Amino acid sequence: MTSSTKVFYSQTTQTESRPLMGTGLRRRRVMTKDGRSNVRMEHIADKRFLYLKDLWTTFIDMQWRYKLVLFSATFAGTWFAFGVVWYLVAVAHGDLLEFEPPANHTPCVMQVHTLTGAFLFSLESQTTIGYGFRYISEECPLAIVLLITQLVLTTIMEIFIT
Repeated sequence: MTSSTKVFYSQTTQTESRPLMGTGLRRRRVMTKDGRSNVRMEHIADKRFLYLKDLWTTFIDMQWRYKLVLFSATFAGTWFAFGVVWYLVAVAHGDLLEFEPPANHTPCVMQVHTLTGAFLFSLESQTTIGYGFRYISEECPLAIVLLITQLVLTTIMEIFIT
């Protein structure tokens, strides 16, 4: 049966039991007592796109293992993405050791000479665990703006992901 009408129904049946107070008919439950959804969607064209249309409900209905993967991947992805941006700042400013900076050169971010160092600086900045020996200097206004941008964007991301 391929009807284009949307059908949403509950699998529980209405019972005719009489409560002590109220209307007399029991309402169907949206969720069963053991936590499973009681709503079924049938005869809906392009059902896959409904999940993209309503991401919040999709996330609520998602299994826990996928939620944990999404949660972890979001943090690791932003750490890496901003790590790449920090590395590009170091390249643009000539801070890497292969550029052989002069002795009086002040780097934008101290002790960031590799992509790994940039990743660790990004992680330290975003998790606010405090800076060890990697920190930004006053030499580079771009680094200050980038740090503020990273902290604001990732805070907004944390609001929606947690």
